[in-house]
Amino acid sequence: MFFLNQHLVYSASDLSIAVDCQYQSLFLLDVRLERREKPDAVTDEMLHRTAVLGDVHEHRVLDQLVQRYGEYNPQTGTGVKKFTDRPEMTEQSLRRAHEQTLAVLRSGADVIFQATFFDGSFVGFADFLVRQEDGSWAVWDTKLARHARVSALLQVAAYADQMMAEGIEVHPHTTLVLGDGTHSSHRIDEILPVFRAQRDHFLSMVREHQASGQPVAWDSDQLRLCGRCSLCAEQVEQTRDLLLVAGMSMAQREKLRRQGISTIDQLAALEPDPKTSLARAVEQARMQVGADPLATTIQNVSYRVKSDQTITSLPNPDQGDIFFDFEGDPLYQEPLDDSWGLEYLFGVIENDTGKPVFRPFWAHSRAGERRAFLDFIEYVEQRRRRFPGMKIYHYAAYEKSALRKLSQVHIAGEDEVDQWLRENLLIDLYDTVRNSLVVSTRSYSIKKLEPLYMGEHLRSGDVTDAGASVVAYAQYMQARDSGADAEAQQVLDSIADYNEYDCLSTLRLRDWLLSLVDFQPHTLIPDSAVPEAVEEYEPAPEELRLQEYLAALPEGEALGADDRAIAMVAAATGYNRREKKQYWWDHFDRLSKNMDEWADVRGVFMVDSAQVLEDWHKPTPRARTVTRISRLHGTLAEGSLLSPGSGVFAMFAGPLPEGMEVDDKALRGGAFNATVVEVGEGWITIAEKTSGKIPEYGAFPVALTPDKPIATKSIDEALAQLAIAVGSTVPVLPQQPGIDILRRIPPRLKTLAAPVEPAVVDGSAQVYQAVVRTLQDLDNSYLAVQGPPGTGKTFVASHVIRELVDAGWKIGVVAQSHAVVENVLRKAISAGVDPDLVAKEVKHKDPVPWHGTDKEDLERVLSGRDGALIGGTAWTMTGSRVPAGSLDLLVIDEAGQFSLANTLAVSRAARNLLLLGDPQQLPQVTQGSHPQPVDESALGWLSNGRPVLPRELGYFLAASWRMHPALCAKVSALSYDHQLFSAQAAGQRSLAGSAAGVETRLVEHRGNTVSSAEEAAEIVALVREHLGMQWSPGQNAASRTLAASDILVVAAYNAQVNMVREVLESEGLGDVRVGTVDKFQGQEAPVVLMSMACSSAADAARGIDFLLNRNRVNVAISRGQWKAVIVRSDRLTDYLPSSPAALSQLGAFMAL
Repeated sequence: MFFLNQHLVYSASDLSIAVDCQYQSLFLLDVRLERREKPDAVTDEMLHRTAVLGDVHEHRVLDQLVQRYGEYNPQTGTGVKKFTDRPEMTEQSLRRAHEQTLAVLRSGADVIFQATFFDGSFVGFADFLVRQEDGSWAVWDTKLARHARVSALLQVAAYADQMMAEGIEVHPHTTLVLGDGTHSSHRIDEILPVFRAQRDHFLSMVREHQASGQPVAWDSDQLRLCGRCSLCAEQVEQTRDLLLVAGMSMAQREKLRRQGISTIDQLAALEPDPKTSLARAVEQARMQVGADPLATTIQNVSYRVKSDQTITSLPNPDQGDIFFDFEGDPLYQEPLDDSWGLEYLFGVIENDTGKPVFRPFWAHSRAGERRAFLDFIEYVEQRRRRFPGMKIYHYAAYEKSALRKLSQVHIAGEDEVDQWLRENLLIDLYDTVRNSLVVSTRSYSIKKLEPLYMGEHLRSGDVTDAGASVVAYAQYMQARDSGADAEAQQVLDSIADYNEYDCLSTLRLRDWLLSLVDFQPHTLIPDSAVPEAVEEYEPAPEELRLQEYLAALPEGEALGADDRAIAMVAAATGYNRREKKQYWWDHFDRLSKNMDEWADVRGVFMVDSAQVLEDWHKPTPRARTVTRISRLHGTLAEGSLLSPGSGVFAMFAGPLPEGMEVDDKALRGGAFNATVVEVGEGWITIAEKTSGKIPEYGAFPVALTPDKPIATKSIDEALAQLAIAVGSTVPVLPQQPGIDILRRIPPRLKTLAAPVEPAVVDGSAQVYQAVVRTLQDLDNSYLAVQGPPGTGKTFVASHVIRELVDAGWKIGVVAQSHAVVENVLRKAISAGVDPDLVAKEVKHKDPVPWHGTDKEDLERVLSGRDGALIGGTAWTMTGSRVPAGSLDLLVIDEAGQFSLANTLAVSRAARNLLLLGDPQQLPQVTQGSHPQPVDESALGWLSNGRPVLPRELGYFLAASWRMHPALCAKVSALSYDHQLFSAQAAGQRSLAGSAAGVETRLVEHRGNTVSSAEEAAEIVALVREHLGMQWSPGQNAASRTLAASDILVVAAYNAQVNMVREVLESEGLGDVRVGTVDKFQGQEAPVVLMSMACSSAADAARGIDFLLNRNRVNVAISRGQWKAVIVRSDRLTDYLPSSPAALSQLGAFMAL
């Protein structure tokens, strides 16, 4: 930023600074206002080099565009117009350059290079403006990076905003030309809301600060601070701020400041209740201010060993021990498949002879990563044979989690890694340090601990931390790609030096820790109590043939569609095995980790208090075990769906009830002996059972966690059979519906050229008739139907089923849940399917309209001469009662949440598949990491990231019968690329005195995470505001006054559900429906109120991405028939996301 004639001029980069740290932004403004001295400039050689290479990249793109379009010809308005001379930073010069840009935009060119925009306040220089076929202009920007950055997107949004202000038509998509030549496309309408909001906030802040006449004060609760930049760091030290305390978050800081505690010294002076999170913070603060009387000091770092230390639990040192550290780049993008992240160095130090030896395993591509991983595994296995008692020491959890992920992503070393984890081969010294020591440093990173044990041999060199290693690796790739081999090798050498020091530091830390206590040699018991995650599995020869075929493909080449399908079939065979392994890994992590680390994991219920409703008793006279019924009060993690009948793991803290011990390393134990009886708001009733191993006990669980995975034998066998079929013909692929989906080819038809176009009658598309005709022409293939909210997806399904059953077809319906399947069967019977031809096993006691409710009825209706309709889950459709190929059609409902692996498994049952669903609603939930995206939903895979299903693959139900046009337009922009429209009947509704659409009510609050009393009060006010309004449902229905039951409240968190319900009930408004978005999928109401509860992105308990998830917001507001009101804090959207996808999500939410 700078001043022209006493008027501030800013750029997009100034906005980025202000969003991240308002203090830094205003400090720099103070420098321009001469209220402060200019801080010393720091030369960043990497930034300088990047800028030089960026200019080279920009001119390379320019040369390509000139070659394509030619030089500029003002007479024809074609070619590339180049503004090569940057204007002087004077008002006259900038305005002249701006007008020259507009003149070319209006007179014509194919491309404009270095266009100037200046409106008196904003200044910017666009790399490229490219004219499109429709006459609009697309903003292009060149970036040396291999991935799009948010700062670059803010820049292009600024240029688009400038053009729009001048009446220039802007293309809806902007393009970033990245350093590897790829083009990254982004929707302008999802970036502009963020840019404009941040611009307005910035200008308002600047005006207020200029008017104040004073330099910015850092110690202010009115400013957003990053706490990380050099300017903040200086103030943290000077003011003795709470951020000096190790582990202090901005949210914790704000909470303490509201209690009048603003310095580390004030925190250290508190006398908190023992064994609380506050007590741990006070203990840390006391150590850091030198107030711990038991502290020992080495090289200006103090420490104390805790009385309950875990150092004595470390294994005995062994001659074969190795000390391990990864170097990884999370922003690496593999050019062959666009996958993210690369572990580029596996570093190990061995100390057999007492003299440390460093062994690096390098990887510079995804294929190289696999080789390095396998080499590392072979190295460790050979070493274990030589030194059976060896361990692998590392610092922090990354190494363990990375090894797990690598074994799954590369379908390699899975058994070895699983065995290492089961046998406690990997030893995390970070856990030992955090459980055993209090240290006076602001961080417990290994770098900060090194003065305690590294003596005079402290870090030096070009790379001194993990962030610098990532930057250096990017520098290596730039040097390598530009042919500077010597420079590239020099950078690799510096990274290796850093990694070697990390490994050596881990060795010295282990030895130092053992010196702190009276360590006695002992035997570390393996996790023998840990059950095998999966059954032993021996792949068939055909499956091995798939792996061999894939391994023989040329390295460094992207997989073609058919080879990708083969790779996905191979990956699918281990899908459930990987999912189960991930479950058991997570399960035993929960038993040994601090409960705070996993309290917000989906499916977890943290218990605060408990009461016995029925003590131990025999539930029936002949029962062999006794049962206890208890009500547990506490907090259910967001996004969890526990229902009566669900099994859970009951976790206990020590002393454990008899029979619930797991292993010596675990802090807690428990049993899979509990079943959910009832779920309320803030409480769960469970039934616990004894067993031969577990007698009656008096303790209550401290948490309920997810049940163990159920057996998937029939599903796995179906996937193995498919792999055998594919393996017997590779590289030729069989004509099979599941394979067609993997290949993303259009449905294979016998006589038709494409899916039948729906006829239009009275303005409405007759979709189900077209679907029937297309299905009748399918040739062992699939058809997809995407049905957004309220578009009649179930109507289409039920009528298609009726038509085809009447024609003698055997049809199955499968989905993730029995409830979804049973809903389709009910609708099909209502549409005219004979109930005698319908079969589905029913285990509940609710009445159903079909007659075949036992397993045997499936076989009965399928063997009949007439058409038939059966239903079930994936276990049914892969079971023995539904023979392979016995169905003419299998309907997969909610295919936007049905995994590709399960789709392949159930496809064995039918000649053809019909996929119904919407990938833009609640997503498929999986746990494991997979080498191919077989965990993605079937419809999501076919859509390939596009919001609307491609026309050649099936049908998009474009007419919403639920939402008024004003509301539908917002949902359409949010999730369906403006292609969803309101049916005529939906536009006939009205709510007198209230505008249709989406409204936002801003409520002032701060520091709220999962509940907000302020928003709950606003919800009550909104309910009262709408009650009694005249509601006309349309379609000849009589108008009536709006009742409490006509209003639906969707809260983002369970805690807010509880608060809102309590407040509504206290106000006599208990008939208002309240729940999370997971509860209300499929429901509707005239008015929907959505409470976000969280005050800001920094306060978001599960992260702001969960809160603003486009699919969840879509499901919430699309419940409305007339309107949706979003109740939120104005600070909730005042942040800058770290990724382009998150930026688009934020912009889409703000555009509502």
